[in-house]
Amino acid sequence: MKFKDLINYLDEQFPRSLSISGDKDGVEVCVDYDLEIRRILAVVDITFEVINYAITNGYNCILSHHPMIYEPLKKLDLSSTAIKKAVMLASHNICAASYHTRLDSVNGGVNDSLLNAFNISNKSDNIEKTEFLYALQDENIPIGRFVTLDKEINLSDFISDLRKSLRKFYKINFSCDFEFGISCISRSGKVKKIGVVSGGGMDFAEAAAKMGADTFLTGEGKYHGILDAYESFDMNIITAGHFETEAVVLPFMKEKILDKFPEAKIDCFIGEI
Repeated sequence: MKFKDLINYLDEQFPRSLSISGDKDGVEVCVDYDLEIRRILAVVDITFEVINYAITNGYNCILSHHPMIYEPLKKLDLSSTAIKKAVMLASHNICAASYHTRLDSVNGGVNDSLLNAFNISNKSDNIEKTEFLYALQDENIPIGRFVTLDKEINLSDFISDLRKSLRKFYKINFSCDFEFGISCISRSGKVKKIGVVSGGGMDFAEAAAKMGADTFLTGEGKYHGILDAYESFDMNIITAGHFETEAVVLPFMKEKILDKFPEAKIDCFIGEI
């Protein structure tokens, strides 16, 4: 498998048309599009820890959810963290690419993976229906999901189940056992209609409210943003961690690659969290 074959396939599976306006992802470091890929590392962020792990363990391709390079690189200045990372990758013949909001939006992607981890997908018996939650500024982008339960449940039970489900998922998929720091500001104490946007999704709380959500689940938000959404939209606001609500997609990325390239060697890595 060459790097160009992998990238062409992933661009088909995670089309750029599903990205919100202004998103920056795709190929970030390419030493050679004809590079034969030996091992792939799937991660949320390309950190120095990730790069060192890839170098030490013989990976020559890194696929991430978050882009490593957010702004145009105007000069080769190693005091820039992004440039330093890019140089490290290139000097060790490691290619890198990222898939950001298109991976949130695509069927089976970040938000669907979070629902599956929490067992509130369409496969579950307690679900009345699951719909797309569209970004208000990009009405054709299904950035999140909107879940209607078949019956109203207590907010405390919902949060308890969320914590247990995520802990189980991380233990099974990443051999990682830790307590999830889930926070909530409560309006009603009841849950039936839930807007879900992984990561830093508070900008989409209004879209969830317009669909009738009583609860909004995301990864994180600024204090005043959370308070404003709580008071403006009359919703419970739950935050379960930016990284924690997005790393759930890594097994999905691995599965998609193996569907096309069954002989590929690919691992998911979350490092120290």
